Amino acid sequence: MGAMKKLIVIILVSATILNIIAGAFIFLDIQTMNLPETTIALKLIDLDANEAVLQTTLWVNNQNPFSIFVQNITIVTMTDSGDVINNLFIEGGETRSHENRTFTSTATIQFNGTIPNQLTSRITGTVGVLFLGLIKKTLPLKFSMITSLNNIIDQFTLPQIYLAGNFSEITQEGVNFTGILEITNPYSIDMAIENLSANVETETGTQVGTVTIPGKMIPAKTSQQLAGSGQLLLKALDAKTLRMTLHGDITVFVAGIRKSMNLTVDADIVPPRLEKLLSDLPTDASLTGKYKYTIRGGLHDQIIFEIKNPNKLTFLATDITVKIYRIDRNKTRLLSNGTLADGVISSQNTTILQGDMLIPLSQLWPRFGERLLPDRLQLILRANITIPGFNQTIWVGVIGYQDFPFHRIL
Repeated sequence: MGAMKKLIVIILVSATILNIIAGAFIFLDIQTMNLPETTIALKLIDLDANEAVLQTTLWVNNQNPFSIFVQNITIVTMTDSGDVINNLFIEGGETRSHENRTFTSTATIQFNGTIPNQLTSRITGTVGVLFLGLIKKTLPLKFSMITSLNNIIDQFTLPQIYLAGNFSEITQEGVNFTGILEITNPYSIDMAIENLSANVETETGTQVGTVTIPGKMIPAKTSQQLAGSGQLLLKALDAKTLRMTLHGDITVFVAGIRKSMNLTVDADIVPPRLEKLLSDLPTDASLTGKYKYTIRGGLHDQIIFEIKNPNKLTFLATDITVKIYRIDRNKTRLLSNGTLADGVISSQNTTILQGDMLIPLSQLWPRFGERLLPDRLQLILRANITIPGFNQTIWVGVIGYQDFPFHRIL
């Protein structure tokens, strides 16, 4: 029994000595404790027009052979003019031996009119270790970090833009034109597009008109269509292609600041043919002939071309040709052809163009297979219709029929 007591005493004494020795080594380790490797990163996230969210991330790398406590971390972020835009407190916590620990916090910030070139963050706190509730060692944590912000605004470039044009009503002065701008804002911030104007030129560089497009605010992640009207000279329709060049300003609003960018967009537009713009051609027309027979000259014909123009647009009829045919059952034969003088077709009025033609007696005599007197006469008029001062023309044709005026021969 005495031997057992001695063994217990020896074990207790040995354990005590080992604890003292281990504690001594740990105490020495604590005394030589190194500050952990600490890294900080600042990142602006969730930008909008009025503010931004500043995310602060702190990485702690503990290379000591024991756990440490990082606590009472304060991060103060200032602009280069000394304005405090961020004051964060991170409670911290334990970081085990040879372990990495990440601490993250966010705060809302706003810049006052201008964006700073850089941010300076000052980090303070305490690093410490607690052993057996008795031995405590703490070291101050204090350092600064500078972050450049030069690229925050530069990351915003011109949005996606599509430019087009549309022609509509044509007048004596010109053709109405609509400039259409489709813009897509791919960013998470709003932008304004303003001071928009477009010049329209022919392929030879001759300016034929301008268009003004009202500006608009383009919300984040949306597409908008803007349109503005103007009038182009009629000679714009004579061009092979038109070049529309749009100039304007785009302004982005980020965290209380704004950045303006110059906008220039080109688009080639093929002008429409005249007939595409004239949906209401003056087609209400009639063609008649007044015949008078002369023994020596033949059959004299006064051609009367009557045309009604409901448009507010004056036209010019050119290259007017008239042909007169005799019709015998299913057979036709040309008797005479001639021309009428060019004439102006007045707007919202009825215009009469006329001229004289002669059918020689030799043409009136029936040919083989024809009757003595034809069934009827056919008059065909063809003309080119255009707008005075304009190069394009539209071909029109009118056909009239009349009984043969045999009673005037008798």
